[in-house]
Amino acid sequence: MSATASRVWDTLPIDLSWRNFVFSFRTILAALVALAISYWLSLQDPQWAMVTVYVIAQPTAGAALAKGFYRFLGTLVGAVVGLATLALFAEDAAPLVAMMVVWLGLCIYGATIARNFVAYGFLLAGFTALLVAYQGAADPTSAWQIAVDRSAEIAIGIACATAASVLIMPRYAGDDLRTALAATFAALAAYGATAMRPETPVATFMALRRRMIGQIVTFDALGSFAAFEARDMRVNHQAIDRVTRAFLAVLAVARGLYFRLDDFRAGQAGVVLAQLDAVLPATAASLQRISGADRAFVEAELETAGARLAAAATDLEALAGTVPLDPLANGLLVIHRAGDLLHGMTMVLAAEAETTQAASAAPPQRGPGLDPTDAVLQALRAALALLLISVFWASTTWSAGFSGIVGLVLSLMVSINQGDPGRMGWPYLIAVAIAMITAYFAMAFVLPWLPDFGALSIFLVIVMVPAGLVMGTPRYALVGVGFGALFIAQICTGNLYQPNAQLYVNTAFAMVLGMVACLVVVAALMPVDPVAIRERAWRKAMRAVPAAARGERPQRAVASDIISILADLLPRLDLEQAAEDSTLRGMLGTASMTVELDRLHGLVSDTDLPSGARGAIAACLDKLAETFPGL
Repeated sequence: MSATASRVWDTLPIDLSWRNFVFSFRTILAALVALAISYWLSLQDPQWAMVTVYVIAQPTAGAALAKGFYRFLGTLVGAVVGLATLALFAEDAAPLVAMMVVWLGLCIYGATIARNFVAYGFLLAGFTALLVAYQGAADPTSAWQIAVDRSAEIAIGIACATAASVLIMPRYAGDDLRTALAATFAALAAYGATAMRPETPVATFMALRRRMIGQIVTFDALGSFAAFEARDMRVNHQAIDRVTRAFLAVLAVARGLYFRLDDFRAGQAGVVLAQLDAVLPATAASLQRISGADRAFVEAELETAGARLAAAATDLEALAGTVPLDPLANGLLVIHRAGDLLHGMTMVLAAEAETTQAASAAPPQRGPGLDPTDAVLQALRAALALLLISVFWASTTWSAGFSGIVGLVLSLMVSINQGDPGRMGWPYLIAVAIAMITAYFAMAFVLPWLPDFGALSIFLVIVMVPAGLVMGTPRYALVGVGFGALFIAQICTGNLYQPNAQLYVNTAFAMVLGMVACLVVVAALMPVDPVAIRERAWRKAMRAVPAAARGERPQRAVASDIISILADLLPRLDLEQAAEDSTLRGMLGTASMTVELDRLHGLVSDTDLPSGARGAIAACLDKLAETFPGL
């Protein structure tokens, strides 16, 4: 391959690695097996088995197992609720709709406060109940068959998808997590080294931190997926939680060190700066070696670097009375900050070592930075959207009204918890529309010429392998799933081939209309307000700081509270947005500041310090404690 061709290949937006090709071929193989089994069992809608394969397909075995488990559980619960609703209200539309509106609201509430694929299970419970109740209401005698067939089709799809993930060149979430932990630790060491280099531009420093934040966010999901893999792949979820917070604490200290050192160099000179220049480059070099070293040497390197900093601090303290107090105090602060950085790295190592020990029974299922008020508002919004479209369907007696309901729920699935629902919702809608148009032409001009299942399989491979490559590219995964799942759902792969162009267009239009209506409603009515969420987190952080300023709580406890607030908020932050990146910087800076407050309290209790100086520091701390809540 020429250099030019190689550059073009590397810049393509779709992942064309061999792993992604394996993922794509593995997915279509599982889907075809699921379709064949559904045909053999003469199930009512065999395409749902294929759709399930594409919806739960994940790059790692643990993720596929996790999503499949919660999809089936959600489907089963939803089917039971749908049947129970029909048993009570099959002949009375108003209470049936009211029951479904309440149920969908409860499911959306659950999906909002949960995370990872637990949230997905709640969504499926809502969707399946609607499917069984609304379709069954039109023909109550077939409701049981609808529930059984849908559950069976989904079970077949889950079984085929997970079997393919485990048997065909498997990739495990546990392995990915361990690799991610090692890579992020190495990046963290390099980040610390960068913080000690005065020539590092601010933009470079911030870009490095942003990349590391993206890596840290993946820990929780990978740990949850690994819970569904073999025991030796599982991890201790509490330890993963501690690793995340330890990483964030080091980021906070490194940020404070970088800006403190920059300010010091801009305003200081002389023997103190010379002392720093003698020790900090050596410490940065140690961290750089750690970033590429075997783990067996990391602890020894950290210990050596820490001893070097302690000796430098002793040398600086010996200069007391011979150099001005301000540069000496600031120089010591920089040395102590570098020591805090090394200590934080040690804490990361300790927490990381715990991840493979005695895995807990289940990962925590807190939502990503939302409180119950946000969840209630989202539930009300979803319930209202369903009520409006149900009333429209009933008042117009539109034959394709149920397809509008399906479109509504599909949009809810991709817009939940989004500050800007359209950011993901509109590209997903476009992918669905393209899938429907493509499926129509396939149904009209291709399927009639396919003589048997083998020919159908070849055609589906041709269409779905590119879709699988898109699905396997993280940036476009949702678009790929939207196209793949809806194309399969719409190409008339039922047991009886009965194409009806007018019905197809009617149902397709209804589904798209339902998706558009949902996106409009969720954007206009009680939307998730990212500004309010950030401000709420910021207020919680600032309420913790006065306790550190007054010395009422240990610094590490206060910093831990702030880091925990940030860790909960982190999955919701889009660091490409200036305001959200500013929130991250502010929270890291606040956590870092508590370290200095703690040291100031140490000086207040230092009897070797003149009483006037101690009184001035105490007065300053009191003033800060009064000021912080107002920030």
